[in-house]
Amino acid sequence: MDLATAAPLIVYAVSIASVVGIFYAVFSSSKKTGTSLAPNRFLLLTRDELNRLRTGEPVFLMHLSIALGVGLSIVMVILDPLWKFVPLLRIVLLVVSLPLVAGLFAAFVWRIQRYQQSKQVEKELLHMNSPFSRASTILQLILIIAILFTTTELILGWFRNLAIVDAGLSIIRNSLVVVYYSKPTVNLLQNFDRPPTLVRTPFKLSDVLEGKIDASEIKIGVNTISEFEPYEKLSYDSCVEIGACESACPATAAGRPLSPRVLVREVSLLAGKDGQNADPLSSVNENELWSCTSCGACVASCPVSVKHLDIIYDLRRSLVNNGKLDKDKSSLLQNLMQNQNPYGSNSSSRADWARDQGIDTFSANPKAEYLYWVGCVSSFDQRAQKIAKSLAKILKNADVSFAILGSEELCNGDPARRLGEEGRYQELAYQNIEKMNSYGIKKIITACPHCFNTIKNEYPTFGGNYEVVYHTQLISDLIKSGKIKLPSDKVKDISVTLHDACYAARYNNIFDEPRNVLKEAGAEMYEMHRSKEKTFCCGAGGSNYWYKVPQQRTISGIRTEEASQTGASTIATECPFCLSMFEDSTKVSNTKMEVRDIAEIVAEEI
Repeated sequence: MDLATAAPLIVYAVSIASVVGIFYAVFSSSKKTGTSLAPNRFLLLTRDELNRLRTGEPVFLMHLSIALGVGLSIVMVILDPLWKFVPLLRIVLLVVSLPLVAGLFAAFVWRIQRYQQSKQVEKELLHMNSPFSRASTILQLILIIAILFTTTELILGWFRNLAIVDAGLSIIRNSLVVVYYSKPTVNLLQNFDRPPTLVRTPFKLSDVLEGKIDASEIKIGVNTISEFEPYEKLSYDSCVEIGACESACPATAAGRPLSPRVLVREVSLLAGKDGQNADPLSSVNENELWSCTSCGACVASCPVSVKHLDIIYDLRRSLVNNGKLDKDKSSLLQNLMQNQNPYGSNSSSRADWARDQGIDTFSANPKAEYLYWVGCVSSFDQRAQKIAKSLAKILKNADVSFAILGSEELCNGDPARRLGEEGRYQELAYQNIEKMNSYGIKKIITACPHCFNTIKNEYPTFGGNYEVVYHTQLISDLIKSGKIKLPSDKVKDISVTLHDACYAARYNNIFDEPRNVLKEAGAEMYEMHRSKEKTFCCGAGGSNYWYKVPQQRTISGIRTEEASQTGASTIATECPFCLSMFEDSTKVSNTKMEVRDIAEIVAEEI
C-alpha cells in the first residue's frame, strides 16, 4: 500500500481515535464524579434544553448550534467510508448543516463580542495583564478556535477533495473538546436540574440539640479548596468563560467588584496552582462576595450549569464564621438575634399596622383556613404596610378565612441565610415552624417572595411542610372564580410595566398570574425587555437591602431606566423590597413613575 492510499486511512483512524477520546473523557469524568450517563438522564437534559430554548435567549441558541455542530461533524467523520455507498445520506446531512453553520457563525461573532466585554470587565476589576487575565484569554481563544474549526469543517464537508483537511480540523477540535469540554459536559448532566431553590444545608440544628452530632465537628463554609462539595468543585472547574453569567449579572452591570465568571475561575485557577489546601479567600475579594444579590441570573443563564451561587454562599459562610463583618452586617445579625427581625424593632409592634383593621390573630382564631404571613418589611416599614392592608382588604372582600400571627411571627431567616449565618437562620426557622405547627397551620399566604421561597422550599427540610401560595397566585384565582369582582365602570385605565421579583419569577416560575391580575384590573401592559425568567434584580436580594457595597451606579437605578423606557406610568411590583428600592430610585432619578404593589392596584378597584 503506497502513501497516497494509506494517508486517508491513517487520517480516518486518527479521527475515529479523537472521537473515541471524547467519549472516553466524558465517561472517565462522569465515573470520577458519580454522574449518571443513563439514557433517561440524557432524555431529561434534552427536555430541559428545549424548555430553555423557548425563552429565546441567544446564548442557548448558540450553545445548541455549537453542540449540534460538533455532534454533526463527528457523525460525518464516522460515516465517511459509507458516502460512496449512500451518497444521498451525505447530501441530507450537508443540508442539515446549513442552519448550524449560520448558528455557529452567530456564535463566533457573539464570542468575539463577549471576549471584548470580558476584557473591559477585567480592566474595571483590576485584573488586566494579570495571570488570571492571561489564563482567561487562552481559554476564551480556545473556545473561539473550536467554534471556528467546527464551522469550517461543516463548510468543507461540501468539498470531497478537501476531506483530509476537513478531517485534520476535526482531529484538532476533538482534542480541544477532550481537554477542555468533557468536564462542562459532565457538569451539565449532573447539575442541570439542581433547582435554584436548593441551598446546601451543612448541618441541622436539631441534630446538635438532640446530641446526634457534636457541634465542634460542624464545618461551616470553606476554609480550604478541599472543603468544597464535589459538585461545587466540578462546577467551578467546568467554567469555560462563555460569559453569559457576566452579561446577566446585575452586580457587574452596576460596576460592583463582582463578575460571576471571574469569581469561579479564580477559585478554579487557585485550586490548579496551589492545590486542595489553598484558602479560596486568598484569591476572592470579600467585596466580590458581598456584591451578589442572589438573584440567580448567573446560574439561570449558564449553558453548562455552573452553580455560582452555591460557591458564593459557602464563601460567605466562611466570612461570617471568621467574623469578617462590617458594622451594618453585624447589626443585621444582632437585630435578628435580639429582636427576631432585621429592623431591630420590638416584636410587640409587629402587628401595629393591623389595628382597627378587624384582622384576627391565630391565637384568637385558630380555626382560620389560611395564615397570612406578613413578613418583616410589610410589618415594620410604613410604606410597605399599605401592601399588608391592601391584601387584607382583598382577602376579606373575597370571604377568605385568614388570620395573622401578629407578635408571634418572627423573621423567616432569609436575610441571615443569604448573608451566610446558617445558625441564626435555622434558629428562626425552627421557632417559626414550632409556632405554626402548634396552631396546626396547613395553608399560608404571603406577599413577600423571600418569605414565600423560604417557607415553601426551605422549611420542609426542618419539618415545616405547608401549602404556600403567593399573593398574586391567590388573587388571580379569586378573580377567575368570581370571588373578586372588578366592575368595568370602576376600572381605571392605567399603563403598567411589571417588575418580576427574582424569587417569584426565576426561583419559583410565577410569571402569568401577576400579569393576569393586572390585565383584569384594566391595566395596559408594557413589558420591559428583561422580564419573566430573564428579569433584572432590584438590588435588594442576598441581604443587600441591609448593607452597602462599592458600585458605580445602583442596580435599582438601572432597572428604573428600563421601566421608564417602556413608556408606562406605573411600575407594578410584587415584593415589598422591590417596592422600597424603586420608590427610592424614582425619587433620586426624578423619574415620573408611580410604584405600587399589585395588591394595592387591585384593592383600590374593589
